[in-house]
Amino acid sequence: MRKSDIYEVAIKILGLYLLFTSIDLLSTVFAAFAIMAQVNQNIQVSDDFVQIPFLVLSIVNFGLVVAFALFLTLKTQVIVRFVCSPTDYEETSSLFADRKVIYEIALVLMGLILVVWTLPDFVINLREHVRLVQSDTPTNQQDMNFVITAAVKIALGLIAVIYAKSISVLLLKVSKNGDVV
Repeated sequence: MRKSDIYEVAIKILGLYLLFTSIDLLSTVFAAFAIMAQVNQNIQVSDDFVQIPFLVLSIVNFGLVVAFALFLTLKTQVIVRFVCSPTDYEETSSLFADRKVIYEIALVLMGLILVVWTLPDFVINLREHVRLVQSDTPTNQQDMNFVITAAVKIALGLIAVIYAKSISVLLLKVSKNGDVV
């Protein structure tokens, strides 16, 4: 494995990590929407405090992080050409595994971390939401958004673990061609 290949793997793993962590930013967007909805329903709550900049900022932040993560993941060759010197394409290093195996390991680890970090809060908030619904108590839109976001995070974590081999093959094809297959 050449040194440039190691850079490629590391950059792609960073992009994947950013994609997984950008889900938290999605919950911020949902929270901003929920606050806007509550303010629109009860004008006295806001005291003339404009919520639109927070909504726009959360959407722009989410969009920029996702765009950067996709750039790191899908256009890794462009970054590697910029970062590596000509000798990095010739200098070889030996690793215990090839790129596909490293991608699989990274996907499994990121998926497991995502599930383990999210599952306890998801269970507690889902239980609380179900309890409120069963007792006919009004529920909070932010709590429901958290439950939905946590469910998406758990689903993506499980998909990363279950389909790590398939995703790593796809990432390998993207790496070789420089474009999405």
